[in-house]
Amino acid sequence: MKNKVVTRKRKRNNEETEEKQQKIKKLRKENKVKRFRNELKLPIKDNEKLLLEELDEMKQNEKIENIKRLVEKYLDLRDINSRVIWKWFYLGRDFEQKVNRRINQEREKSEQTVKKEIYNEMMEFLMKKNEDDEIKKNKKKALKEKIRGAKVIYELFMKIGQERINNVKETNVTTIIKLTVSQKNQIIKDFRKKHEKEKHKEDKEEFQIDPSCLICYKVKEGTEPEWFKKFWRIFQKVILAFSSNEL
Repeated sequence: MKNKVVTRKRKRNNEETEEKQQKIKKLRKENKVKRFRNELKLPIKDNEKLLLEELDEMKQNEKIENIKRLVEKYLDLRDINSRVIWKWFYLGRDFEQKVNRRINQEREKSEQTVKKEIYNEMMEFLMKKNEDDEIKKNKKKALKEKIRGAKVIYELFMKIGQERINNVKETNVTTIIKLTVSQKNQIIKDFRKKHEKEKHKEDKEEFQIDPSCLICYKVKEGTEPEWFKKFWRIFQKVILAFSSNEL
């Protein structure tokens, strides 16, 4: 009887410990997402340049020069983070463009089928001779996970402004690609609200930019730029010729 009580107590303690660890883990994840959102909200300015200009004014002795060199190395290290995110962005963009082009060319195929074909074509370059099926399976799984993460980054920054990638100095890629759908949508929603308030309600000179704003970026008929009119004329001819061939 005593042993059963001890066992139950131990089990309850383990459950409480596990619950506490889960809460701490969740809090850490929320803090990472919060830091990422704060970075995105920073003004789009060359903060590194401003900081280095301030340091230039402090050229008083060799000690400060050494500090400046340390700061330059630190800023370069932070820039690497942005450059990595740009690479993920371009991977997501190019994959989506490849999928869309192929769907337009082979309309009888579904999006899922097209994606499967592209994955298989990419795997031909990733696989080595004499690799067993398990290794191939793991490689394909890793490829799909990375493409999924790249799409998350591409879709997010296309909606809030890809120039904001340069703001992200501290948040690593892993935090961004692990954003839930609700977290990603909330970030986009925050930017749209801020843009609407600053631009369309308060009419501020400096305001949050929203690339998806239909009020700011709506093209009125007759005001299209000349390059677009030329492109559209050519595009219509191509579509007309394509349709005639199909008939």
